[in-house]
Amino acid sequence: NMANLPKFSPEDFKQKKLDFDLKKVFDMPHLENLIFMFVNFDRCRKEIIRFEEKRSTLSNATKHPKESKQEALDLLRCHAKNLTFEPVCLEAFNDARECLFRLDGQFRLCKTELNLFEECVHDPVKFNKFQELATPVQAEPKTWFSTRFN
Repeated sequence: NMANLPKFSPEDFKQKKLDFDLKKVFDMPHLENLIFMFVNFDRCRKEIIRFEEKRSTLSNATKHPKESKQEALDLLRCHAKNLTFEPVCLEAFNDARECLFRLDGQFRLCKTELNLFEECVHDPVKFNKFQELATPVQAEPKTWFSTRFN
């Protein structure tokens, strides 16, 4: 028997009743989930820090996932609570999704679109006023490849 290995029984891994929709998080399409991970980073920062601190070690040893289960559930709960946005944000969301789709999910190339959507989610009223003040040139649809690589 190896030292320092925690012993867990099958009961430790049985799913308890959750107070959030875990299926909602895991059934979301990949690109949409990436967008919400970006947006929710600020909203769930304390849960992320708690989870990372619980998982960190001073050695190369990895901790058993059961040891950080509660922190992981707290982080997933926060993420699941923040998977919605106001209708005014739909265009910004679609722009971010289109950019990530066309540019293979590269955040750094879609930073502008992701930031616009994030601003809209955090303050939809202010974002709506911002959109109303757009000039005709700013309101034109994007041509993704000509603006990214030329």
